[in-house]
Amino acid sequence: MRSEIIYVELKVGHNDDGPAWIGKGFFNRTGNTVYFNGQIFKKGKGISGNHFDLNTGDEYWISGVKKNGTDRHWAGSGSIDIDESIVEEYLELRGLAQLTKGKYKLVKLINQPAKELSNEIENQKLELEFDEAIRFKKISDLTSPELEELIIHYQQLDLTNIPKKGRKEYIDKLNELIVEFENRKTSTAPSNS
Repeated sequence: MRSEIIYVELKVGHNDDGPAWIGKGFFNRTGNTVYFNGQIFKKGKGISGNHFDLNTGDEYWISGVKKNGTDRHWAGSGSIDIDESIVEEYLELRGLAQLTKGKYKLVKLINQPAKELSNEIENQKLELEFDEAIRFKKISDLTSPELEELIIHYQQLDLTNIPKKGRKEYIDKLNELIVEFENRKTSTAPSNS
């Protein structure tokens, strides 16, 4: 497994000044999975990140460290946590004698790939895969569990990337499903008479 010193910055909920770390990253054979500090990151295009946390879905920016030290975006600020076990290697890479005061904070990071956790998360996601076939059934033909699953599926969709016309169709379909679900609940509820 290939490893190198990398720069990792949380992008979700932050501009260019999110929490940031420098430490040892481990890459799978294809380079699409990065193990860092007990977390698993997958390559992916986000709004401001180039990787996402496999467990939380949060966006991160991950890159090799720059020799000139400009790892943070030029508009960003804040100290960078650096793993104490790689400081010497980092200084050598940058051609420095010591870390710049105020720019770095020494921390202890987890320096082992979380492959077991990765397999566990990937397997859970496979088990939770949505059965696309139920989307094409008539609403009246859906079983109650299928109806509930389809409602949850539509509620979790990110509609921001869908054109307005398509978005309206999804919203209309979701509303139809909810009405059917409520009607079924009402018809099976015991009466108080």
